[in-house]
Amino acid sequence: MGFILELIFFIHYYLCLVAFSLFGLLLGVIKVKNNFTSKIFNRTPVEERKKVVIIGGGFSGSIIAQQLENDFQVTLVDTKDFFEFTPSILRTIVDPQHIRRIQVLHSHYLKHTNVVQKEVTGVYPRDITTDDKTIPYDYLVINSGSSYNSPFKESSVVASARANTLRENYYHIRKLKKILIIGGGIVGVELAAEIVSHFKGKEVTIVHSQSKLMNRFPKKAIKYTEKFLLDHGVRIVYNERVIAHRGTTFVTDQSSEIIADQAFLCTGIVPNSQFLKHTYPDSISEFGYIKTNEHLQMAGSTFHRNIFVSGDVLNLKEEKLAQTAECTASIVVHNIKAMSSKSGEANLQSYKPFSKPVIISLGKYCAVFVYKNFVFTGFLPSLLKEVVEFKTMVRY
Repeated sequence: MGFILELIFFIHYYLCLVAFSLFGLLLGVIKVKNNFTSKIFNRTPVEERKKVVIIGGGFSGSIIAQQLENDFQVTLVDTKDFFEFTPSILRTIVDPQHIRRIQVLHSHYLKHTNVVQKEVTGVYPRDITTDDKTIPYDYLVINSGSSYNSPFKESSVVASARANTLRENYYHIRKLKKILIIGGGIVGVELAAEIVSHFKGKEVTIVHSQSKLMNRFPKKAIKYTEKFLLDHGVRIVYNERVIAHRGTTFVTDQSSEIIADQAFLCTGIVPNSQFLKHTYPDSISEFGYIKTNEHLQMAGSTFHRNIFVSGDVLNLKEEKLAQTAECTASIVVHNIKAMSSKSGEANLQSYKPFSKPVIISLGKYCAVFVYKNFVFTGFLPSLLKEVVEFKTMVRY
């Protein structure tokens, strides 16, 4: 059975490779055409164009930079020098070579953007600061994203250190016998599934503070995921929270003691908004997300016309997904172009949250597809996630 699945994946991968290579070639031709058209018809000299500064080079920031760099002076400020397909980052913990498929240098796909690999320390009405420079802007876009506990998605890690961390965890996990995962949300579930699907003989325990895994999802998705993990030997402890540890002993708030060689914290995301606290404290919500109006302009006691927000850091009640980041990015691009054109603010678009599909990986050959109350499980959703990854990366 394993051989058949590997063969199907092999055939599927190379069919996708051919299809999306052709698709990528088409996108390349369109991009060259757009660049040529911009140079011919955009008579504004580069030095006279409006300045757009983008904080963060994830899904949202990379799209905005791509779509604005031919008509504005664009500066992308990011703590790393590459774009990364974060939904697949956990796969690299058990397959370190996979990192080559989900990372691409900003300089590879951005031809007219100034990329600054720095951490932003402050935001002001007409400029931002890093540790050693001030960067002026006419329009600012904040896509600073969020941070998971190491090693999943850490804003302070530069490119080489990030890759090394993931590889080190791969070799480290191979030697471990008992692994504790703190948190039973999507990240904790996917990490547990990757480990037990790839490595044999690991004792994996999930400690979750809620009464069910991924509690915001439909019952069918939760039940299927729980059964998958239990069938693969994962122990799940509900309604408890890890509060302390002494060496290899981890203690919960119910006084349970769990022995583990290594623990991974998967307790949710923390929005990266700390650089706003000094100048715009009223624009940050109770949980650290950035407030906006319906046009995605940063808001507080008032809204800021020339500062936009998109992606994970938005104060919106919806899942923090790549699709959400891409949708909000398109709104921001439209609104910046509208404000810099004759139509001005009369042509601004609004963003309204809506349901989007989610694919939860359970190892390489199994996944759960969820859209509203529709749930589809098994092998085919895992292929779909491969297609989504491939389709995304070919754009870069």
